[in-house]
Amino acid sequence: MNVLGRLSRVTWIVIAIAVVALGMRLWELDVKAIHHDESLHATYSWYFERAAPLYKHDPLMHGPVQFHAMAAVFKVFGNNDFTARVPTALLGTALVLTPLLFRKWMGGLGTVLGAVFLAMSPSLLYYARFAREDIYAALWTALIFAAVWRYRDDGQERWLALLAVGLALGFATKESIYLTCAILLLYCNFTLTLALLDQRGTRGLARLVEGARLFPFAWALAALWGAFEPLRERLRFSSLPREGDLLITIGILTLPQLAAGTQLPLAALGVVVDGEVERWLSVAAVSVLLGGAMVVGMFWDVRRWLIVAGIFYAITIPLFTTGFTNFRGGLTSDFWGALDYWIAQQEVRRGEQPWFYYFMMLPLYEFLTLIPATIGAYWLVVWRDHRLATFLTWWAIGTFLALSYAGEKMPWLLVHLALPLAFLAALTIHEAYVAVRASGAHLGVAMRVAAANAAVVLVLLAAGSVRTAVDVTYGHPDTPIEPLIYTQTSPDVPRIARQIHELYAQKQQQLVIVVDDSEGASWPWAWYLRDLPVVYANAANVAKSAGDGDAVILALPATVQALPELRGRLGSGERYQHRWWFPEEGYRRATLDDVIRGRLIGDWVSFAKRRIPVEQIGAMEAEALFPPGTTTNEVGAGPQPAPPRS
Repeated sequence: MNVLGRLSRVTWIVIAIAVVALGMRLWELDVKAIHHDESLHATYSWYFERAAPLYKHDPLMHGPVQFHAMAAVFKVFGNNDFTARVPTALLGTALVLTPLLFRKWMGGLGTVLGAVFLAMSPSLLYYARFAREDIYAALWTALIFAAVWRYRDDGQERWLALLAVGLALGFATKESIYLTCAILLLYCNFTLTLALLDQRGTRGLARLVEGARLFPFAWALAALWGAFEPLRERLRFSSLPREGDLLITIGILTLPQLAAGTQLPLAALGVVVDGEVERWLSVAAVSVLLGGAMVVGMFWDVRRWLIVAGIFYAITIPLFTTGFTNFRGGLTSDFWGALDYWIAQQEVRRGEQPWFYYFMMLPLYEFLTLIPATIGAYWLVVWRDHRLATFLTWWAIGTFLALSYAGEKMPWLLVHLALPLAFLAALTIHEAYVAVRASGAHLGVAMRVAAANAAVVLVLLAAGSVRTAVDVTYGHPDTPIEPLIYTQTSPDVPRIARQIHELYAQKQQQLVIVVDDSEGASWPWAWYLRDLPVVYANAANVAKSAGDGDAVILALPATVQALPELRGRLGSGERYQHRWWFPEEGYRRATLDDVIRGRLIGDWVSFAKRRIPVEQIGAMEAEALFPPGTTTNEVGAGPQPAPPRS
């Protein structure tokens, strides 16, 4: 009770916002059809919860954290669409509380607004109700950046411990952590360079020249600080700045995770890395990088190195090895497999999105924070040299450039862009409010009018953002009439799944259920039919698998057409949309000339106003064949979406 009594009014307001955010994330959490990726995550978590088979990390589905979290929820609360999404909803709610870590610099108004922006962001809200790992990664990223900022401020070791926790959970969640670490390492190296120049008292043009010389080597000087004492004395570097501690902490924990990157220079030289060559290279690379990290840690501070490394590996190793039940395979996957897989995937360029993808997506969904954050990046960084604004701007721009350069561009990655924008926008509004109040009576009429107009615009933007968030999250969450939804399972699938469960309850062992697994159509059926005996067969074996008795067959139209005996025995069946997607062909074909001449902008404005009609959605159709004379409460019932163009 004493602890609760000491909480400030701002803290209580943020907690209240988080409670509202929790309700928004849990409300009708199971109303949306389970997406293809969600079904993979949920099904393998269900296997894990049942220990049949025990979970083993596979980089195809990113890190192990999500599977442990979902399996734990299944164990306690049972397995269904709702509980599959509960971990994401809870972590998405926790994310709303993270502005409290920056309250000292963002003030009461900025902290509250930061919580509001994180709670109401269309992309953060939508994907906080989605069984993917991006919200997990967003929370760890917020903690990592907060730890870096707080340690720079007060130098307390608890922030290094939080940094180690955030990094460990990040590496065990999603490979986007490599981009996060790169952004932070560059930032720490840059600020370390400035801090070292401050120790020498370098100013003016000399500061610029010496900074350019020192920047490429500042990280090496920090890494071997104890070994460079004579050199440091000549250069008048008296002590290692806190930025050096951060650089070393991030570096020694990240370095061994980069082992698979040693393939890149070998591949550039024409060396084929596979089989025995890859096995020996992985052992050698991991050993050398772990040893290098150990040497740097000991030169830095043995006690602190033991603390941060102990925390990091106490989290990652049990997660990747599934509680040490898959020790060798888990370690290999941790130190080599994860990065190895995703290096290869960059050439695949899944999504095939154009270079301007996030230029298009951010104004569609994150306009409420994008506009003040852009203003703040110019006003606070360029004109006021605001340290926190500089840090947040580095985070936002670095993430934008990294994701734009990466081969895979997907709508759920918007989560990682929305996060720093929310913090920067809240800080900008806080600083503007402070500036207006400080001017007081000296504020001219024109400035008063401008401030009032800015407030009105902000309210209008907020209203538009709320409408966007509500529409995409609750209005049509599994009907992709806008690009945030991307490729989505149709509402037909859970409806037909209910029919099959009802029919199985009537017929039990007399019923055979066959799913045509062509074109990945076995997902999300593997989740929806997880507790029924199902045969997954390729197109050629569907009829054979169905046998001669009562059967339910879920197959693609081409499969049914090639097997007329199925239709003759089971009847005409029911056509349904298996999955459908937002049509992207228009903007994908856009050229730089289209952008320059404004044609793409015109199309963007038109879409922002009206989205697209459901008839324009692309889709993959399938057919459900039931035994003759089948009657269930839901055959032919349920919402029947207008048939989209295939």
